[in-house]
Amino acid sequence: MNLRDAIEESLRKRPFFEEALQEDLINISSLARLLQPEISTSMGKEVKESALVMAIRRREPRLQLKMQQKLQQFIAMLGDIVIRSNLAAYTYIKSDQLPAKQARFLETIESDHKAFYSFTGGTEETTIVLSEKYESLLKEVMNGETLLNAEYNLSAITLKLPSSSSEVVGLYYFFFKHIASAGVPIKEIISTTNEATFVVHSNDVNLAFTTINTIKRPV
Repeated sequence: MNLRDAIEESLRKRPFFEEALQEDLINISSLARLLQPEISTSMGKEVKESALVMAIRRREPRLQLKMQQKLQQFIAMLGDIVIRSNLAAYTYIKSDQLPAKQARFLETIESDHKAFYSFTGGTEETTIVLSEKYESLLKEVMNGETLLNAEYNLSAITLKLPSSSSEVVGLYYFFFKHIASAGVPIKEIISTTNEATFVVHSNDVNLAFTTINTIKRPV
């Protein structure tokens, strides 16, 4: 591995550093001292700090940073933001009976067009996010299933995405970065073709909304 590749590998693990470099917000000498032990290990020999400083100064910005301005312009085109509160999330181990029980639950609430629900299936578990008023019904329908986790007092922030969103590199990372910078943990993520929903604790929803609304401003 050469020096350039070793630096890229180290920075790939630290995307916030990458962006700080792009904005000239980080001291390169301090960064070189931080990366020096790791890069020396990767290359199998001691790398001088001065060589690291020079290599960092000469490097080209990574692809996603070159596209950052285009991405921010796309973010400014986002549609309405919808907030839903009084939600809960239940995660069950997958079973042969689970799909039929999900269908029974949906049949029961299908007349309530304002109800919020989402089913997300993994390889071994399924998470259901729903309005709190249907918790008792869900527990009744899911009787006999193995509950792995339950989260309460949640809210959902849904973004309306332009139809071309699936072609935009780094779109979700852009949201994750800003929400993380605000110190808000994301409990669940729900994605469809033209919508992105971030489920957070209700205590954090105002901060998360303000953060997302701020980054929608055109640059």
